[in-house]
Amino acid sequence: MSPADSHAPATDRAAAPRTAFVLGGGGKLGGYQVGMLRALLERGIVPDLVFGTSVGSLQGALLASNPTLSVCDQLTELWRELLGKRVMSVTPGGLLVNAFRRHPALAPMDALREVVRAHLGDGTRIEDLALPYQCVAASIERAAARYFDSGPLLPAVLASCAVPGLWPPVRIGDEHYVDGGIVETAPVGRAVAYGATTVYVLRMRQRERPLRPARWPWQIGPTAFEISRRHRLAQILSAHPPGVRMHILPSGEAGPGGADAPFRAGPREELAVNERRAAAGHRATCEYLDALDQGRSPHFASSANPVARSYLTTAAAPLPSSGTLPRDGAVPTFLAIKYGALFGLFDKDGDGLIDEGDWLDAAGDIADAFGNTPESPRAATLTKAFQESWTRLYETAGARTPAPLDRDTFERALARLVGTPEAYLAHFLPMVVALLTTADSNGTNMLEIEETERLLHTFGVTPSDALTVARRLDTNGDGAISLDELNEAFQDYFTSEERGCAGNMLFGALPG
Repeated sequence: MSPADSHAPATDRAAAPRTAFVLGGGGKLGGYQVGMLRALLERGIVPDLVFGTSVGSLQGALLASNPTLSVCDQLTELWRELLGKRVMSVTPGGLLVNAFRRHPALAPMDALREVVRAHLGDGTRIEDLALPYQCVAASIERAAARYFDSGPLLPAVLASCAVPGLWPPVRIGDEHYVDGGIVETAPVGRAVAYGATTVYVLRMRQRERPLRPARWPWQIGPTAFEISRRHRLAQILSAHPPGVRMHILPSGEAGPGGADAPFRAGPREELAVNERRAAAGHRATCEYLDALDQGRSPHFASSANPVARSYLTTAAAPLPSSGTLPRDGAVPTFLAIKYGALFGLFDKDGDGLIDEGDWLDAAGDIADAFGNTPESPRAATLTKAFQESWTRLYETAGARTPAPLDRDTFERALARLVGTPEAYLAHFLPMVVALLTTADSNGTNMLEIEETERLLHTFGVTPSDALTVARRLDTNGDGAISLDELNEAFQDYFTSEERGCAGNMLFGALPG
C-alpha cells in the first residue's frame, strides 16, 4: 500500500481488518499512556493506524515511527527531558520572553520544539513514518479541526500540543493552530473512517474531577469549555459503529491526589510521579487484556473500577457512619415510595415478605431474558452479585439468619445500605456492572436501546414505557447506554429525592 493509499478513507471495511491506536490528550498525565502502550506491545498488539491529539499526538508520532516495544524506552527518555528541563512549566524567564515577543501565552515553545525535534527529526514527513499517522489541531481562523496526515511532522505535532494560554498558537501556512483537544479529545471517529475495525483508545483522564459552578468571572470560560469537552468525550467513547470493536483502556489512574505531583514539585518529584503513572497504566491495561483473554468482562478485571474488584474479592466496604443515614426512623418520603415499588417487584406472591429466593429469582429472570443458561459465566456473575447484595441487605436489617424481610424493615435496611451516594457506590455499583455484563449481548461494553428495553422489562417497566425510559437513560444522546449512564440512573433511583431524575422509572412508573 502506498502512503497515499494508506491515508484514504476506507470504503470496504470487511476487506482489510485494521487495528488503530487512538492516543488522547492529558498533558503531564502522558506517563499513563507509556505504560498502556507497553502492555499492548508486550502482547504483540501492534497498530496498523495511529491517531493522536495533544500530547497523544507526540507519543503517537514516536509510536508510528517505531512500532516496536523499544519505543517505550524512547518515550521514557522523552519524559525525562520534558520534565527534567521543565518544558511544560511556567517560569519567570519564559514569561519575560513571551512578553517581549508579544505572544499571548505563559511560556515560549522553544524548549518544547527542541526536545521534540531531537526525537522526531527536523525534516521528517508524516508520510515517511513506518505506520499511517494522523494528528489533529484546532484552526483558529476556521474554528474547525485540521487533521494532519501528510507534510512536515514537527509543526503538525507542535500545533496539536499548543495548549492555549500555556504556549502560543502555531502558524502553519496562513492559519494559526492550538491544541487538538479543543476539537477532538480522542479521534475515534477518524480512526473508524479510515478503516479501523478494532480501536484501542488510550485515554488518560479516567477520573475527571467534579465540576462546580464558577466562583470568579475568569473561571466561567474554562468551566464552560470543560462542560463541552466532557460531553463530547462521552459521545465519542460511547460510539460503536457496526463491525468495529472498541477497547477503552483503563489508565490505572488513582483519582484526585492518587498519583499527582505536589503543586510546587521539582523535576525529581515529577519524574517519580511519571514513573508511577507508567507503572499504573501498564498494570491496569495488563489486567484488562488478561480479562479479554479469559473471556471475562474487562469491567470486572480492571483496576479502573476498584469497587467492582472489591466485589469480586468479597471485600465490601463498611457502611458509612450512621449519622449520614436513616437510623430506625422513617425513610425520606420520596425514597420510601421508590423503595416500596421495588419491594412490590420482588414480592410476587403478595404476602408482604421477600426472602432470599425472591431476590435470587430476579437474577434468574434477567439471565433468562438474555439467553444465559444458569451455568453460563454471565449468569453465575449476576447470581453472585445478587447473593452478595442480599447478604448485605439482611445483615444491615439486623437479621442473624437470612430471614424474610417485611416492607418497613426492607426500606430501612435499603436506605442504610444504598440511601446516600457514598453508601450506594460502596455497596451497589458491582451489581450495576453485573447487570450490564449480563445484558450486553453483543460484547460492546454498553447497552443498545433494544437491550436496555429488554432489561427494563425484567425490572417491571411496561413495554409501552420501556422505549421512553431507555431514551431518558441515554443522557448523551448517542443511542446506547454506557456503564456511567446506567450507574447514574441507579444512583438517582436509590439516593435522589428529585422527582425529575432519569432513573426514577427504572422499575416502572411511580405513584403520584
